[in-house]
Amino acid sequence: MSADVLDLLCRLVRSALAAEEGHAVVPVRVPTGTERDLLDGVRRHRVPELLRAHADELGLSGGTARVLAAMVEGARQRRMVHTLETVRAWQLLDAAGIEALVFKGIPLAVLTTGRPDARGAGDIDLLVRPGAAAAAHRLLSTSGWALHEDCRIEPGMWAWRHVLRWGHTLTYLGAGADVDLHWRLDAMPGAQPDPAELLARRTTVEVGGVAVPTLAPADALRHLAGHREGWIWLRTLVDLRRLARDPEVFAQELPAPALASLAAARATVGLPDTVPAWVLAALDRVPEAVVARARAGHRLPVAAWGGASTARDFRNGLTATRRPRDLQQLAVGLVLPAHAALPVRSATAWGGVPRAFALRAQRLVRR
Repeated sequence: MSADVLDLLCRLVRSALAAEEGHAVVPVRVPTGTERDLLDGVRRHRVPELLRAHADELGLSGGTARVLAAMVEGARQRRMVHTLETVRAWQLLDAAGIEALVFKGIPLAVLTTGRPDARGAGDIDLLVRPGAAAAAHRLLSTSGWALHEDCRIEPGMWAWRHVLRWGHTLTYLGAGADVDLHWRLDAMPGAQPDPAELLARRTTVEVGGVAVPTLAPADALRHLAGHREGWIWLRTLVDLRRLARDPEVFAQELPAPALASLAAARATVGLPDTVPAWVLAALDRVPEAVVARARAGHRLPVAAWGGASTARDFRNGLTATRRPRDLQQLAVGLVLPAHAALPVRSATAWGGVPRAFALRAQRLVRR
């Protein structure tokens, strides 16, 4: 994506969010011949729902509005299936007595706008206590979801123990929607609050007519702002702006990664007028190089972010380090990260660790 098209898309998104907040906006001129590239950017950054809802205020041409409408309509069936699967996954755990909450996805759309169709569908993100991860795994695995065939670890394996201790999520593939099972919100224990605290502070939103627990707004903001996925898609920065409309979400300390993401949001999609002055002052102190790196990431194809990047993970982990346990996590992430254990089937560390190191070495050689 060219810098000019990204700037145009950011202006449109910023104006659409201002219109969503009730402000009068000036139509944004789309230069002739840029419509196709602009629409490609809309798809890449996952914001068709936002721009379609405010196409008239933005002054978009009839052709562009019709393409946006087609994008939104084309995703409608997937969103309906995603709604049903979100409810089914949570009810599955709830019926078994496993305390869980659902975050991001449709619950986040409802939390920030009151509308389930305000953002596109994606994976289903579930958060449980670490001690409940094995039981949740068994339930998901017998209810239509399965780990990738190359990563089918089970409780009792060395790989399961390694992933549970040093990782924070497993992805289960499903016919309707995939599930990301989390027992922490971040690999760094100090980067996000303990799951017990998050579960205790949870709020509820209505998804498909069912009251589903989700992260409290302040916790959702800290998670999204500390989660570097926000540097991939504008949609996550849109979520941040929507959450930032409530000044109470800033009644907490914001670590450096969160401030960096909020600075990236301010530079692209903007922030609402309700953001407290102390937050704005903190954002002014974020190095321009950090914001520039975020903007550079917005121009990359999403595939360029695919997979695990040791250098990126180390840099992000280092900025999130807050306690001695985090330093240990950072060291293990360099030497033998959680994902390196996934293909290993050994029951013990004696067999698992050498095999994991051998596979990791083979992967590095191939690269």
